[in-house]
Formats: sequence, C-alpha cells, structure tokens
Amino acid sequence: MTKEEMVEQFICPGCVGGSDTKCGSYEPNPRHKIESTCIKHVVGTSSLGFGSFALGLPKGFCRAGFEPITMRHHNTMYINCWLEGTHPDWDKLNVPVWAMEEDGFLYVRTYSPRINEARTDVIEKGTLALVPGAVDVGKFIEEID
Repeated sequence: MTKEEMVEQFICPGCVGGSDTKCGSYEPNPRHKIESTCIKHVVGTSSLGFGSFALGLPKGFCRAGFEPITMRHHNTMYINCWLEGTHPDWDKLNVPVWAMEEDGFLYVRTYSPRINEARTDVIEKGTLALVPGAVDVGKFIEEID
C-alpha cells in the first residue's frame, strides 16, 4: 500500500473534510516522515451516548473520546498509518495499551501519559508480537459497544 491508500482506507471515511486524499483538505503532518496521517482530519460521525467515531477503524479503536473537564465529545483524533516494515517506537512515554490483528493490519491504541494523549496506530502487516504488553482486544471484541 501507499501512504495515501492507507489514509483513504482508515482516516478519510466519514471525515468532514472529504472522502479521499484529493478532497482539497488532506494535509500530511510535515513532522512525520515515516507514518502517514492528516492534520485536517475531522471525525464526522457520531451517535447519541456513543460519541464521535472514525468510520475507517474497527470498534475499540475508532472512538474520538471526550474532553476531560467538559465531557464534550471530541471531533478530532490522532490516527497514524504505518506502512509494512515500519511501526512506532513504543516505550514508557508512548505505551501500547490495546492491540488487535484484523485483515492484515495491527491496530494499536497508544497512550502517552506524560501529555495525556491517545492515538490509534494502524500498522500494515503488523502482528501482536510487536506489542507484547498490550491487551489483545481480539479476545473480547464482541463485548465492546
């Protein structure tokens, strides 16, 4: 896959800005050389009581979350796509918490406690072996709403 194909599969669906990388809003983050993301991505799908979620991601990895104080739904979330052979440098500051393999991709919910930030990493042909300390969400995916 190319970076643009990954963005179109996992980030663009349901985005307010457009449905593909030719939408006029697509803008890769210039600081990120390896993974691919879009700094103008806005989650455009929500459900009452469920909040905002990204259509291109499986449950457990698609929710944008809430603002801690106001409990308002976020309409943005960090989604990073990694091509085959690349992946984040997880460590004590960027912790892989949840992970699941599905259809040739590894989905990882990564948390950065120092800055209280979460993101979803999508790794092409990644395996759970990359994140041995993460909880395997595939074992209880049917319990997640």
